[in-house]
Amino acid sequence: MSNRRFFLLGTGFVAFLLVAGALLLYLFGTQTYTVNGRVAGIQEDGRTLVVEHEEIPGYMPPMIMPLPVADSSMTAPLEKGEAIQFRLAVGDSASIIAVRPLPDTAVARNPARSTTPIKPAGSDGPQMLQEGDRVPAGLTLTTQAGEPIRMSDYRGQALALTFIYTRCPLPTYCPLMSKQFAALQPTLRKQYGQDVQLLSISFDPAYDTPQVLREYAAKYTDRLDTWTFATGDSTQVQRATELFGVSARKTAEDEITHNLTTALIGPEGRVQRLWRGNDWVPEDVREAVGRLEEDV
Repeated sequence: MSNRRFFLLGTGFVAFLLVAGALLLYLFGTQTYTVNGRVAGIQEDGRTLVVEHEEIPGYMPPMIMPLPVADSSMTAPLEKGEAIQFRLAVGDSASIIAVRPLPDTAVARNPARSTTPIKPAGSDGPQMLQEGDRVPAGLTLTTQAGEPIRMSDYRGQALALTFIYTRCPLPTYCPLMSKQFAALQPTLRKQYGQDVQLLSISFDPAYDTPQVLREYAAKYTDRLDTWTFATGDSTQVQRATELFGVSARKTAEDEITHNLTTALIGPEGRVQRLWRGNDWVPEDVREAVGRLEEDV
């Protein structure tokens, strides 16, 4: 069994529990992945390891992301910048169940540096938006109801948008983005009514038709007055992903490796905040919306 290649940090009893837990996870259908990367930080008294990791084929591109660990003793010997190999278990949640150091030469110094490609000036595609930039008003998508929607339709409203695809298998990626929006929606609607909108854009238009998006939306909300799920033709979807720095490409298994971007757009159509990755929480968006209202 490949787990023998790992040493699990902690007492013998903890090691036994971790190996047994990993076996149970495997038996009950949880996927496990062996990943190389570097320690980018340690949080929550060692319970969370921030890793800058290489690509996980079929699941995600290189990323910097916080991941819970099965036992905090696993992070105690680690130092920021250290090259490591870890075992990632993915089921209803994702966590690191084993870790071991690697020689420094085994991992690139910054394996996630090229996560989001930025088009050079003068390229054919749109330039990636930065905070303060105006979102093109003519960007047009198709809602879960099959109706066209343009960015100009949100003028006069604050808009929080994120990117997903409905078949995403990693719980800390698209499903987490949708859960975060599901937590945001009731509070924002209660406080601001329809003046603050949510928009989830799928970057898998070939599969995520309006009907598929309606079925997906029903898992997270019963109110589509302030939360829209959108798809579109491939040209417009690609334009949207490029504008917001989302890199998405299909694998041989018909899954999509991608990064994450969430944005807050002000009533005048300018990008107010950008969150890269998945370490934002609903309160971050609520606070950013509140600052918008204070500036009005």
